[in-house]
Amino acid sequence: MLSLVRRLTHRDTCLNPSLQNKMKRLILRAYSSDKKDDDFKEIMAKNERESPTLGDATIPSKTEEMSFSEIIEQNEREAKPAKSKEITRTLFSAEEKTQMKKVDQRIPYTVEREPGVFSFENAVRPLVTFPDPTFGDLRTHEDVKEYSLGYPVVRPPSVVERWREGLRMTPSSPEDYPWIQEFRNHYDFLIVGGGIVGSCIANSLAERIKIDDGYRIGVIEKDPTYRKSNSTQFLGNLRNQFSMPESVECGLFAADYLRMMHINKSVPLDQDEARGYFNIPNVKFQPHGNLTLVAEDDWDKLEASHKVQGLSGAQTALLPRYSLEKRFPWLNTNGLAGGCLGLEGEGWFDTWNFLQSLILRNKYLGVDYIHGEMMFCKKHAHAKFEDEQFINFEAHIFLNNTKQVYPIEFSRLIIAAAGQSGNVGRMAGIGTGRGPLYMDIPVEPRRGYIFKIKLGEGPLLNFPLVSDPSGLFIRRDGYLGHFLVGKLPGEDMNEKIPVNTFGDVDQEYFDNEILPLLQYRIPGFKEYTLEGSYPVDYDYNYMDGTPIVGLHPLLPNVSMATGFNGRGAMYGPAVGRGIMELLLDDGYKSIDFSRFCFDRFLMQKESNEAIYA
Repeated sequence: MLSLVRRLTHRDTCLNPSLQNKMKRLILRAYSSDKKDDDFKEIMAKNERESPTLGDATIPSKTEEMSFSEIIEQNEREAKPAKSKEITRTLFSAEEKTQMKKVDQRIPYTVEREPGVFSFENAVRPLVTFPDPTFGDLRTHEDVKEYSLGYPVVRPPSVVERWREGLRMTPSSPEDYPWIQEFRNHYDFLIVGGGIVGSCIANSLAERIKIDDGYRIGVIEKDPTYRKSNSTQFLGNLRNQFSMPESVECGLFAADYLRMMHINKSVPLDQDEARGYFNIPNVKFQPHGNLTLVAEDDWDKLEASHKVQGLSGAQTALLPRYSLEKRFPWLNTNGLAGGCLGLEGEGWFDTWNFLQSLILRNKYLGVDYIHGEMMFCKKHAHAKFEDEQFINFEAHIFLNNTKQVYPIEFSRLIIAAAGQSGNVGRMAGIGTGRGPLYMDIPVEPRRGYIFKIKLGEGPLLNFPLVSDPSGLFIRRDGYLGHFLVGKLPGEDMNEKIPVNTFGDVDQEYFDNEILPLLQYRIPGFKEYTLEGSYPVDYDYNYMDGTPIVGLHPLLPNVSMATGFNGRGAMYGPAVGRGIMELLLDDGYKSIDFSRFCFDRFLMQKESNEAIYA
């Protein structure tokens, strides 16, 4: 031990001076006692003469012997900062909001709520050019506090605070030191929405570019459990029966994507020497096809769609009424003209396994998943006199663990937030301005429910996913007689489904709306047991019902991938590749999604599917 003390007190030691002094204090506390060792006292006296920085390290006169781990814990308790007070939301008065809009004051666009402390609210303050004039005439003793919707924004701490944090032997937690999180404060590509669509976009970008070269990809997801995510709650249907070739090609690509996932999306067990695999995706694909039923009025549309599907390479069969009766004897064909059956590359799969495999692969490639909710998007004005010209550059993320807002700068913002895409777009200025910016993203969540039914006797394996003209859909779930039944949302925007106190659908709604349609179309559902229900929020495009994919015409660093009406699991792989091509190659190279661009709403053009199923 004396040799260790001699090494620490030597002038030419290679240790960091702050760490050297801290270790000296630890040794003094651990090995000083009432019985003084002459050699030890002589060394410390020499150290005090040669090293004046140790003058504050006095030898305690009476201390009990402590273990090294106890000394470490005591030192950390002494160095730990005081527990911060609980963060509360700050509300500004109308007079203070009016003052924040004024530029003719010493600190523009702020209000002095405390002596020397100037505050401003991002949602109230007008657009300003870069550099921010608020910090131009700020004096040394003054400070600026920034808020977004009433919550404080975390900014880089002072130099003294960063030095203090750097001297700690154990890093502070994100709650005690909120500036240091598990993610970065700048990303080249920031994706809002960590479901299947957002994860597919991140995967396509990460497979193309190298994170090691300096590119950063971040994915924001407010619900890391995905309990209420559209990606995991819907049926996970793989479908090729569309009237537009782009959608048909998306279904065909998704089938190949799932077929090759165990090869292309596996995660090696060891990054240096891959002797095995940590994760081999298994999406449990059930290739039982889709059966789309139509009435007499829609038979011509079904025939035209079938021709488009054949030209695109999909294998579907057009079945008139008598063919349906022979092939599916359990089906009531009254009121039907026929149907279309998928023969290859159609069915359903496990969306939870699919999503988790993508997340594991993305994290292996270096993608950061940020568990927070986007609540504001900060902008810079292009000119001092034209407020309508701006560019988004910073997303404000609300963190539940700190109750504060963390700012993340980005180069490209990709909105893939399903039913919340309209709200996220308004944060970015889409739908809050004049002219073309008056048009918002026409996507909103439409609540629907899926019911789980148990049959004693009924159709088993020879049961595709059935889509009825009334909007009813039925799918087999497993091999023990369970079925999933639901109804697509209608055109009535004010339609509300009654629920009980537990969040399940009211029994009367199922008995009056779902059960009559189900028992009429499939009489075998006479003897059933309703086991439960769960909600589904469809990302419904209330303009024309088709996806929205591409760049915004006036905000070049904002892209969109939303409005899939619950079919994001099927569109995800192809849309992820398309967004990657659009951002990195300046155009589509595989599937041209120009039909689904945002510009069609400004040009008053609609892109409708012939059959709503």
